Amino acid sequence: MVSPQFRECLLDVYLAVHAAEAVFEVMLVRAQGAEQRYVLSTLLQGETEAKVVMRPLLSRLGLPITDSEGTSVGGAAAANQLSALPWTDRFDALGDMIRATYLPRYLELATLVTPEEDAEAAAIARFIGEHERAVLQLADNVAQGVPDPAAPLAALLHFPLVRPTLM
Repeated sequence: MVSPQFRECLLDVYLAVHAAEAVFEVMLVRAQGAEQRYVLSTLLQGETEAKVVMRPLLSRLGLPITDSEGTSVGGAAAANQLSALPWTDRFDALGDMIRATYLPRYLELATLVTPEEDAEAAAIARFIGEHERAVLQLADNVAQGVPDPAAPLAALLHFPLVRPTLM
């Protein structure tokens, strides 16, 4: 049996994933060139897959699987602000947001459940932390000009996208 704190954190993380999906979808529409489209598509795919991984657990725990808080709307607004920045600056800002807000909450999830309490919940909590670390690494890679910046997140995907051939 999972604690009320775990349930609350899980729902917070799930809604944050909804918001991030909206951010990356709006940013993807404004992508310039194949590499930007690939990076943003990989981020979008990562958030979509994270939602899919979490849904069975949310459903089993009686938690909503819809964006009941309207976080996607807030995510779209944040995307507009990020998209106004130059490409590398946008990911520098994204990395700062992840470090300050999202990564700590995502990592907290794994501290709120043990495999003995609920093996599925513990596995998903670990995955969510790995997922957010990979998103942060992608953001840092773009900000630092690392070739194939999306590689850390792409490696976690069940359905990775094909990276474009760059000339």
